[in-house]
Formats: sequence, C-alpha cells, structure tokens
Amino acid sequence: MSKSRIIRDVCSLLENQLAIMQAAAAEARHNATGEETKSEGKYDTRAIEASYLAGAQSAQAEKIATAIGILQRFDPSPCQDGEPIRSGTLVEAEHGGTIVFYLLAPGGGGSTVEHEGFDCTVLTPEAALYQSLLGAQPGDLLDGTSLVVLEVS
Repeated sequence: MSKSRIIRDVCSLLENQLAIMQAAAAEARHNATGEETKSEGKYDTRAIEASYLAGAQSAQAEKIATAIGILQRFDPSPCQDGEPIRSGTLVEAEHGGTIVFYLLAPGGGGSTVEHEGFDCTVLTPEAALYQSLLGAQPGDLLDGTSLVVLEVS
C-alpha cells in the first residue's frame, strides 16, 4: 500500500469524524438556544453549559477540517536508501515483538488506519515519538524505548 493510499484512508476517517463532530456541535447550539434550556432560575446554567459545549465542539471540528486540508495537500516523496527518517516517511518498526507502522505527516496526528494487515498510526511534529524518529535509520533502536526501526519508505 502506498503512502498516498494511507493518506486517503486517513482523510476518509477524518471526514467521518468531522461529520459526527459537526452534527454534535449543531445539536449543542440548538440546545443552547432552544426552549428546553431556557433558564428556570438564577442558578440554572444549562444554556450556558450547552453554549460552551457547542463552542468547543465547533473548535474541534475546525481542527479536524484543517487537518484534512493539510493532508489533502501533502505529497510525501519516497525515501532513498540510506536516507534518514523525515516528514513524509512511512516507518515500519518492531516494538516489543509487534510490527508497527507510523507515517510522519503534518496533520491528522493520532489517526490509525490499516496498512498491509497492520495498524498504521499518523504522527505529527507535536508527538514525542515523531521527534524521536526524525533522523533515525533502519536498524536504529530509539533511545529510551524498545522500538527498532526496520524499514523506511
């Protein structure tokens, strides 16, 4: 499976999450302004709480939409033999006897999709593991972990 296929799968996953988050935000906005949350006294804060929830859900939806846009424009080049891990690298590694895949990308961090029968997790620069993998090469054991880099592409 190619990196472009992984990116498409991650975008599809994020688009599903975006639809769910937008629906939840719309419902929370409705709850914040609807008759059912009209204040029944000075200590009744249901409408305020619903408006905070709607705002937070809208902000999360915007983050997801931004990640989708970033990934749709992301075109990672293939790694050459002997080239260290960088943004856009698909990393196959072994961790505690288990094969794991990571795609280092500028958006969609934490998303996991299937790749060749294994899970492939997207890592972004905010992740400590992303930073640890930068510059590593096949055969490297990452400091402080039991993660061994097997292959990069």
